[in-house]
Amino acid sequence: MAEQKKKRKFPWGSVIYFLVCAVIGGVIGVVMGERGADMDFTALLGIMVLFVVMLFVHIIVHEAGHALFGMLTGYRFLSYRVGSFMWEKGADGKVRFSRFSLAGTGGQCLLSPPDYNGGNYPYVWYNLGGALVNILLAVLAGAALLLFPMGAWATTALAMLALTGLFLGLMNGLPLPGDTVNNDGSNIVAVSRSPEAKRALWLQMKVNEQSAWGKRLKDMPEEYFAPFPEESRANAMVATMAVMAANRQMDALNFDEAERLMQPLMEDKHVPGLYRQLMTFDMALIELVNGRPGDMVKKLGSKELQQFAKAMKNFPSVLRTQYAVALLKDKDEKKAATIRAAFDKMAAQYPHESEIIGERELMALVEQKAKEA
Repeated sequence: MAEQKKKRKFPWGSVIYFLVCAVIGGVIGVVMGERGADMDFTALLGIMVLFVVMLFVHIIVHEAGHALFGMLTGYRFLSYRVGSFMWEKGADGKVRFSRFSLAGTGGQCLLSPPDYNGGNYPYVWYNLGGALVNILLAVLAGAALLLFPMGAWATTALAMLALTGLFLGLMNGLPLPGDTVNNDGSNIVAVSRSPEAKRALWLQMKVNEQSAWGKRLKDMPEEYFAPFPEESRANAMVATMAVMAANRQMDALNFDEAERLMQPLMEDKHVPGLYRQLMTFDMALIELVNGRPGDMVKKLGSKELQQFAKAMKNFPSVLRTQYAVALLKDKDEKKAATIRAAFDKMAAQYPHESEIIGERELMALVEQKAKEA
């Protein structure tokens, strides 16, 4: 039987983004026209720069909002990232700068959770804090527009600040699932509906904490990765912990068990798209190391995975699998050396040394298999 093509989802996110940008552009055009500004090429370029700056401002305050509301409710600072610039607090209490980016996210704030206390830990304000600060800043910008007379460019800047803040606040605060990662509102709804999801969220935060403090997945407590009851798995939080359990087996070089755990997750609609794509790279590596390149290796050549690899070009597991493809499939040592150099450059600034150690072990195994071949 021929493989049935997957039904493509309608790109609601892209459509909404386009419509919002059109509305913002229209409003700015009206504002500039009323203020008597000349709409030449220089003005259009200035508007574009302003839009990027205001968007960047809202990303900064969004992540700061998570940090503020989280720490007010008992969390402890772990890391703060805007774009690829990241500050992380280690187990020794020192804050270090590093570089890290994740497709589908403009930034991220991670905190160490308070004690689990039988599931009685706060989670709403931490998740909602970013969207609330975006909307608060938008309201303040709107109020300033109404109360104070100002020139065309100041009016344009405040209008952009208000509109982008309102847009980002609603897009993050309302429970809208994304193609790669779920937003803050979706996380709150998922956790509120299921005690298992509430525990899964807490476990994710603990795993992030232990990773930041230098522990590898294989060395973390086994109970963190215990399987959840079957009936509770229809949930993004629980599904994500199942992915982490598979990653732990990968870190321990238990490839058969890792593959067994990943196979059903690849078809699980509750697993965020980002994790499904990363698992494709993991399963492709397993195929290559076991000397049986198959569907997953073939899938790496698809347009979707090529675009994903480009967006995640500095992600450790993506680079190590590309390294394996170059050595074990393509037999191209020159290409492999280029990828290895890119990996080493990335590793020098990567925040979690424990992850890099695990990836280097996998790359050493790839080199061993290449020599045997």
